[in-house]
Order: sequence, then C-alpha cells, then structure tokens
Amino acid sequence: MKSIKKSDRLRFMLAGLQHASVSMLYQDADLVIRFSANLPEDWPADTEVEGKSDDALFSEPQAAKITSAKQQVIRMGEATKLEILREAERERHWFMLHIDPDIDADGTVIGVFTTILDIDDLKYRETVLKTLLRELSHRSKNLLAIIQSVASQTARSADGLDDFLLAFRNRVQSMAKSQDLVTASDWRGAELFELTRSQLNPLVGKLPQNFSVAGQDAYLLPNAALHLGLALHELAIDSLAHGALGPAGGDIVLSARHGADESGAPELEVTWAETFARAPEIPAQPKSSFSRTVLGRIVPQALSAQVTYETGDKRMVYRLMIPASQYEADQKLRA
Repeated sequence: MKSIKKSDRLRFMLAGLQHASVSMLYQDADLVIRFSANLPEDWPADTEVEGKSDDALFSEPQAAKITSAKQQVIRMGEATKLEILREAERERHWFMLHIDPDIDADGTVIGVFTTILDIDDLKYRETVLKTLLRELSHRSKNLLAIIQSVASQTARSADGLDDFLLAFRNRVQSMAKSQDLVTASDWRGAELFELTRSQLNPLVGKLPQNFSVAGQDAYLLPNAALHLGLALHELAIDSLAHGALGPAGGDIVLSARHGADESGAPELEVTWAETFARAPEIPAQPKSSFSRTVLGRIVPQALSAQVTYETGDKRMVYRLMIPASQYEADQKLRA
C-alpha cells in the first residue's frame, strides 16, 4: 500500500472528532483565533470566530477566566486545563478545556492549542454519585443506630453471653437480609412478600405448607423494610419456639390489605395471624423481652404505625396499620 498523505490523515482525524464531542482552537501569542474545528452546533461557525478572541465564544466572565489561563500558558510554557460552565441563551453546558503551548524550534511559545471536550455527561454522573454517597452516608448512620439499639435491647433480655451472641447474630443477619433486598432495588425499598420469604428462609427454608401469604403486595420504603423485616424475624422465632411453626402446630397467614384510616388517608394493613392446632405452652415473658419490645414499641414507632397484638389459646394476631409515607402500593394481587 502507498503511504497515506498527511492531508488524508488530517481528514481522518477531523472525521473522528466530529463524532467525539471534541472541538479544537488555535490562537497566536496575542490569543487571536487563527483556526477552529468542529465547534458545537449552537456555537458560532468556525469562519465566524477566526480573527477574534475568546469573547466570541464565551461570556465576558468566562472569557476573562479562559484568557487569564492561556496567558499563563504562554508565559510559563506549561499546559493546563480548565472546567467551564458555558451559559448561552438559557442553555448551560460543561466543557473541559485542555490548553497546550505551541513552542517553535527556538523554544518560544508562539501560540496555544485548545482542545474543548463536552463533559455534560461526566458532570451529571458526578452529581448523581455525590447524591448517592450522601444518601449512603445517611442510611449507613441510620443502620448503625438500629444495630446499636438491637445490641442494647438484646443484652438486656439475654440470659448470658452465649445467649446474647446467638440472638444478636441472628438479628443482625435478619437486618442484612432486608438490606440486601433494599440494595438490589437501588434503594427503593423491598417488596413485602419477598421480604417475608427472605426472613423465613434462614429459619425454615422454603415457606412450609402451613404458611401462606395473601392480599395485595406493597413496596416498603427502606426504613420500613428494615424494621418490618426485624418484626417478621421475631414473629418467626416466637412461632418456632411455641407457636404454629413449632410445638403448637396449625396455620399462619401473612396478609396485606390496602385501606384508609379514619381521616381517609391511605394505609397498609399487615397482619401475621396464627391459628393453633393445640394450645401453645407460652413461657412467662420477662419485662425486658426483646421480642415484645420490637413488636410492641420499636417497629410501630419507627413506622409511625398503629399496632394490635392479641394472643390466646387458639389464635395469635399481630397487626400493623402502616401509613402511606412508608410504602408504595403495588396493586397486583398475590394469593
């Protein structure tokens, strides 16, 4: 093959620049524009800026900042770069300017090359990342506060170190399961019925035949998912110890129903109902019982929810009335 001419190489390069959101400027030592290429469509045409200065492309404050940077490059002979927010006709766009000196054979700076890159996408991703990091920091602090509370409450009701370690580890694992669902949904939250399955799986595997879910599912917001997951864990542990999942036998239904409170505001009614095959032998609960604290105080307060907790020889019902601020409705029926 014959060697490719310089003019063809330049043509190839310009063709590539046209699809790369990259613009070029060359200015002499007086910062007069002598050449431009591939300027954005809403900018002045290449021919319109030749013989002019940076104020032909940028507003006065921006042009002054850019000119100062280019003068520094000419004086020092060292490249620099500059981020510029260009505002024109109510449009705002971010650009990165790479400014390089043009040095002749004698070492004299005779001009500057400016490569202009459109960085709108980069700045948008940067903004999103900062927002996510702030949100992550906020949620991490909340999660650590919950863990601290769980540790404190577990210690109060534990019979000893071994009992504390076992109960605390199980509760942290419960929160981790809820957190996994929240993270998988891009911090939107967790689906109620999927949350239920994730909490019971480490304890009983797949949902047993005597356990069913019913009603209308809902997406719980992150705070609600973490706290309700903890409640489901405590309900399952209690049931395994002396309820329908354990010695009493019987059936359990986890149901959800969308309704309204007395003022007409939407709310989600979540009910865990156990029907016993035989009367459960429930040991006396100490006043510091963590399960009672979680189900009767911590979860209702965290969700701003009303709670009812009824126990008897034939049936146990735990019900939360959760306000709309804690969930997103999903009208798909689940049997």
